[in-house]
Amino acid sequence: MTPKEAEAHDYYYTSPSEEFYKEVDDVDEVDETENWNKDDFGYIVSENDWVFIAYFKKYAVETDKWSTEVYEKYVLGQNGFLDLLKDKGADRLVKEKLEIISGKEWLEKQ
Repeated sequence: MTPKEAEAHDYYYTSPSEEFYKEVDDVDEVDETENWNKDDFGYIVSENDWVFIAYFKKYAVETDKWSTEVYEKYVLGQNGFLDLLKDKGADRLVKEKLEIISGKEWLEKQ
């Protein structure tokens, strides 16, 4: 490589393009797609993980005519599921509604 070619390469690799200097209008805009592979607790889910779709009892509503329970839904990887069990308590987990799927299957749906 000649000195002239080296100088051209140096300029090409070290000088930013004009687009670099343009101001961005929507600086506060958040990219929603960057968290596509994270569970509700912010843990990254990989293909080898298991994903838990869990419902926890939030509260029960009782009147003189009827009674119903309200649930909270969480999509969690293994670590998030363990954290949530500690936070909410295993007694509030609705075991009949607990769904466990592979991380690969869950990521394909995202």
